[in-house]
Amino acid sequence: MKLLSTLAVLAVAAAAIPAAEPPPEMQASQLLGANIKGPNWTVAPTVRSDGFVRLYGVETTYGKFQVNGQRRMDERLQELRALSVLEQMSETETFVEALADAGMAPVKFGRDLILDPVETTGNLVSGIANMFDKTVSEVEHSDASRDGFVESITGVKKAMRELAFELKVDPYTDFTPLREGLVDMARVMAAGDISISAAISAIPGGAGIAVSATSRASNLANPIRDKSSAEIAELVTQKLKVLKVPEDVIESFIENQSYSPGDLYVIAQSLTALGASNSDVFIRRAAMVASDDAAKFNRYRAELLATKSDSLGGLKEFYLVKEFALNRDKTGGLVAAFPFDGLAWTDAVERSVGAIGKELATRGETKPPVFATTGKLTPRAQAELKKRGWKLVSLD
Repeated sequence: MKLLSTLAVLAVAAAAIPAAEPPPEMQASQLLGANIKGPNWTVAPTVRSDGFVRLYGVETTYGKFQVNGQRRMDERLQELRALSVLEQMSETETFVEALADAGMAPVKFGRDLILDPVETTGNLVSGIANMFDKTVSEVEHSDASRDGFVESITGVKKAMRELAFELKVDPYTDFTPLREGLVDMARVMAAGDISISAAISAIPGGAGIAVSATSRASNLANPIRDKSSAEIAELVTQKLKVLKVPEDVIESFIENQSYSPGDLYVIAQSLTALGASNSDVFIRRAAMVASDDAAKFNRYRAELLATKSDSLGGLKEFYLVKEFALNRDKTGGLVAAFPFDGLAWTDAVERSVGAIGKELATRGETKPPVFATTGKLTPRAQAELKKRGWKLVSLD
């Protein structure tokens, strides 16, 4: 009762206090080291934040992009390395001859495309921040397929998937230059009957796979490497059915084009490993996102919950609070765990955390709720969360 009354008083008091603080800015060199420049990219020196994740500006030979979130940035750099390898591959004698024999035009790697980057340069907030703010203010697998019919039957998509996994990138990436480059190179491989090993060995010195070995996309190779997107959707469906997620919710989730098939699989696999009840609470919310970076955030969060469950007291249940899919541990305590790059006490953060606190104050919670994140909190954010009764846990 004491905690209940304290939360209620603090929630009301907090509502009257101006909460915003400016999100911090950082230097790209401190965050990325030598990776601020590469064969086909340059990262802007200053990295902004929206209070939840870092916002990187990246200039490439394919256009300028904004990348929202540290882990997403790591994956984007992997994709740019892969593009560099594909360009080297396209210039080898093996590919030049295959192009000529098939009467195909040289691969241009997006230079003549009108690009539609999902993360537009100059945005002050990410889809992740919008997802949190929007949450406060407010739901047969033919539609799940990402494979074109003609390309599937001619083997192009199979070659594309094999090439992508060898380069440790998602074959269904949302990054237009890489997606188009993978498809174009796969067409050449299919037309010239060029194997993956032959394509790689064709690069002078065999140095083509100069891509980082740290990409998590390589972890997907065994279970889904040889699966079409529709087949992956069926695997996801079966896993989520075991978790008692309703079929209509599963359909909404797998048909959401913000997720790649790999994202869908990792989320289903992570929730299976977690084994928490009411997994439909997570999937219902995940099915509603409208941006690729918010979809990736849900994937990262599912992985985080599965890997950090034990250190968070054993996450046994998903629990809906103000449309947020939070958790309860084995003692019944509430846990809010998120893979933020950092947390500043912005208006959006105050609104979302404040809404959760107000809701908890009406539900009779008897234990201090846990707020856990992978990133650092600003001193202001720490102080405000503690004032509202949260116990803070670092997941570094």
